[in-house]
Amino acid sequence: MENEKNDLFKKLGVDIADGKINIDMNQTKDFFSSLQSLFEGATENIKKDLSEGKVDMGDNVGIKIDKENINIDLEKTKSFIEQLGKTIEGFVGEIDKSVQNISKDLEPKK
Repeated sequence: MENEKNDLFKKLGVDIADGKINIDMNQTKDFFSSLQSLFEGATENIKKDLSEGKVDMGDNVGIKIDKENINIDLEKTKSFIEQLGKTIEGFVGEIDKSVQNISKDLEPKK
């Protein structure tokens, strides 16, 4: 768990040591630029599929759309949404823990 926190901070360009925070703005900018590119690529693929009248997320999400049919597997969709919710909860929890740890690291030593 500690390694995951350190990996995230390293990717973001954040270094916390001796009660100080050092942020490498170039590395932080690069991280968010890469994330943005990833999301833009995924969005473009979805737009392309929708414009062609097809969406195939049957294996993971349980939704498949083509020009003639829309198929929704409610069990797969429910499972996907539940898993997505758990993943988001975990991510938010990790961010919360990281913020709490940063706060503790910044408190004056007694």
